[in-house]
Amino acid sequence: MSTSWKPNETSVVQLATLLKSSMSPDHNERNNAMESLKIFESQPEFLNYLCYILIEGEIDQSLKSSFSSVELQNNRATAGMLLKNSMLQKDKLFKGDHNIEYIKSNIVHGLYNSDNSLVNNVTGIVITTLFSTYFRQHRDDPAGIQMLSQLLELTSSGNESSIKALSKIMEDSAQFFELEWSGNVKPMDILVETFLKFISEDKYGAVIKSETVKCINTIIPLQAQSFIIRLDQFLNIIFQLAQNDSNDSVRAQLCICFATLLEFRPDKLVDHLPGIIQFMLRIIGAVYDEKVAIEACEFLHAFATSSHIPEHIIQPYVNDIVPVLLAKMVYNEDAILTFEASNEDDAYLEDRDEDIKPVAPRIVKKRDGSGEDEDEEDDGDDVDTEWNLRKCSAATLDVLTNLLPQHVLNIAFPYLREHLTSDKWFIREATVLALGAMAEGGMKYFDDQLPTLIPFLVEQLKDQWAPVRKITCWTLSRFSTWILSDHTEFLLPVLENILNALLDKKKDVQEAAISSTAVFIENCDPELVETLLYTELLQKFDQCFQFYKKKNLIILYDAVGRFSEKVELDDTAMQVILPHLINKWSSLPDNDKELWPLLECLSCVAASLGDKFLPMSQDVYSRAYRILCHCVELEAQSQIDPSIPAPEKDFIITSIDMIDGLVQGLGSKSQDLLFPESGKNTTILQVIVQCLQDPVHEVRQSCFALLGDIVYYFNPQLLAGTLSQFLKLIGTEIMHNDDMDGAPAVVNAVWALGLISERIDLREFIIDMSRIVLDIFTTTTQVVDSAITENLAVTIGRMALTHPEVFTSGVFANEQVWNKWCKSVKDLDSLEEKSSAYMGFIKIVNLTGDQVIMSNITLQEVIKGLSTNVDASVFAEDVLTLLVKYSNKIQSLSFSQEEQSFLQQFSSIN
Repeated sequence: MSTSWKPNETSVVQLATLLKSSMSPDHNERNNAMESLKIFESQPEFLNYLCYILIEGEIDQSLKSSFSSVELQNNRATAGMLLKNSMLQKDKLFKGDHNIEYIKSNIVHGLYNSDNSLVNNVTGIVITTLFSTYFRQHRDDPAGIQMLSQLLELTSSGNESSIKALSKIMEDSAQFFELEWSGNVKPMDILVETFLKFISEDKYGAVIKSETVKCINTIIPLQAQSFIIRLDQFLNIIFQLAQNDSNDSVRAQLCICFATLLEFRPDKLVDHLPGIIQFMLRIIGAVYDEKVAIEACEFLHAFATSSHIPEHIIQPYVNDIVPVLLAKMVYNEDAILTFEASNEDDAYLEDRDEDIKPVAPRIVKKRDGSGEDEDEEDDGDDVDTEWNLRKCSAATLDVLTNLLPQHVLNIAFPYLREHLTSDKWFIREATVLALGAMAEGGMKYFDDQLPTLIPFLVEQLKDQWAPVRKITCWTLSRFSTWILSDHTEFLLPVLENILNALLDKKKDVQEAAISSTAVFIENCDPELVETLLYTELLQKFDQCFQFYKKKNLIILYDAVGRFSEKVELDDTAMQVILPHLINKWSSLPDNDKELWPLLECLSCVAASLGDKFLPMSQDVYSRAYRILCHCVELEAQSQIDPSIPAPEKDFIITSIDMIDGLVQGLGSKSQDLLFPESGKNTTILQVIVQCLQDPVHEVRQSCFALLGDIVYYFNPQLLAGTLSQFLKLIGTEIMHNDDMDGAPAVVNAVWALGLISERIDLREFIIDMSRIVLDIFTTTTQVVDSAITENLAVTIGRMALTHPEVFTSGVFANEQVWNKWCKSVKDLDSLEEKSSAYMGFIKIVNLTGDQVIMSNITLQEVIKGLSTNVDASVFAEDVLTLLVKYSNKIQSLSFSQEEQSFLQQFSSIN
């Protein structure tokens, strides 16, 4: 089919009618249209028709006479989005099922109509998709270069839609333009040269200039040769733009550009820093559009955190930067007016559903090494929930204080001291925020100020203005480490006042107070919570449960969960906390999102209460299991039938976590809950198998945690029928999940494998599983998260308890790898895990014989490891074998007192 393809008029109207019906509010009409569209999709010309409706919609007479202008506009956009979605199914483009010559030749026409922004935008999205799916794979097709040339030509004649399309293409595909395309052309050479023309010539307007800088911002990280040779020319142009162009969108892209150059070519910016910093400070101080000011502030944040910029280069700018940051931490006029109009008490008012932000559970799972608090500058309110200039300024002040505490404090403190007692509440509030932002980095430098500052802050909890009371809760939590480490005399005075603020008449203050309480609990030693704070916290939680409305109850669940993770709950706690949780649990329907944080809280409480939770366990388990099964079933149905909405993943995650909390709390006594009929009913394992194939990392993370606990606490034989499936899924997780956000799921998969191999003989699987584990542990080509490496080391040790022989040859039989293994487990705080790991490792070393000779350095690491947090008595004979073999080397080494005590237990070593 040639590019002179012409559509059938009847088919055009028919398809357009279906597109209109597919957007209908009527469910049946929508479904019927979707079914008919599926038939249309199988036609080879389907994509051509979609393209035709998109680009020719407003001049086609049949369409104009059949639809109103609004309907036609919507039809064109729908056709474009359907075209984009169809093109994403690459097999359609590459197998030849659909001819796309017409699209390649004509799609750019959709950009000609400059007054129809919807059609222009959708056309740009289609063109971007064409590059990211088809042209990347078919760089030899001359249509690709031709289309790029068309877009550049259109832009040079002032067409703004074409440069917007180009910036989308660059965002997706910039790196491919460094390769050769049709006619031995490297598009990057043409692109760079033309982009520089667009930003340097006066005739081009702000949209073309800002979008072009945006394009270049995708090229900078690639360090393309064609750009590097023109880098000085480019810098001259953007410095001119920074001086002369006052357009906000251009300035925003320039800020991003300078931040990108700072990361990839800091050498080129160092000489120009005075001008760049002044440019950023001018924008932050004077620009009306906050989005632009945020970009400028983010440059300063990047400047302060850049590993390429040494402290001595940053230091001279602190004098100029800090006052601007402090000034921008004051609420803007609109926010001040909003607060002043709503300072009256509101604790008695019910929360409206739209006021409650969606809550994701606080997932702290197993050995993922990522359970620390996210203790950011989150001083949000209804007018302050988005990332904004105030928060960006506070975050930048935070990192600057960590970097140059003395210099920042010298400038900030006189300013803060002057404003702490201002008669304007918003100045007092910003001053308290600044103190909190500087707390971490500056703590030891204003150590002498804190004994007077902390009581002053406590007084602010009584301020008549709610925002001041609110931010004070947060700032005091930022000083919790100072109070808890060396100044516990402040703990009760501070915490008592924060606990009083839990019952504040303003909901925002309650929220800040309960969050602050949770931070203190998290940072406290368990003994301190148990002896000093236990009863008072319980009493306050009890009052909060009675007083709080829905929004703050959600945060209260989190605090109670942390409390029960920190201490073992007693009968009093059971009588105080459980009735509230169980009442709420009983009253909420299965599809209420408030169940997420409630389930997380209950799982922590169940794990902490242990056997005391037994009377409630059957009801709680049955419901969590019912919700889980319903969601898994719904998920499967939604894959087959798009009209069935997929369930919220958090229902799956929190149900699994609840079941896991029961297993952890009740141990083997919960086996009959999960495996009724004396273990004959193992349906839950099939549910776990399904969940382990879920694309959402957190679902698999929770599942692997539950699987590991099932193996640990229950009869391992329960896994007999599903073991091979689980091992296959564990292998897939370890080998194919290289997403940084997915690291906790990998950690839990490796952890579960270690427990399985310790409790079940993996004879027929051991070769394959050990190879998977070793591939990641010994890799030199990828960066592996330290928590994954630590767990891999433990799992190698656990696998070696039964099959040390698989590690005595191949990649693990290597002195450097042994050294890495020792370093990987050195910080383990679990006696059981570290002992198991070392027991297996020593078996490997002894069985390897003389094939690998341990160096003095590694031997020292082994003895250091064995002497710390390891119960070596259970494998004393194996340890003795190792020490005898290396007795000569041991005598030539020097050891710490602890290591000497360990060696003295083995009397055969002199």
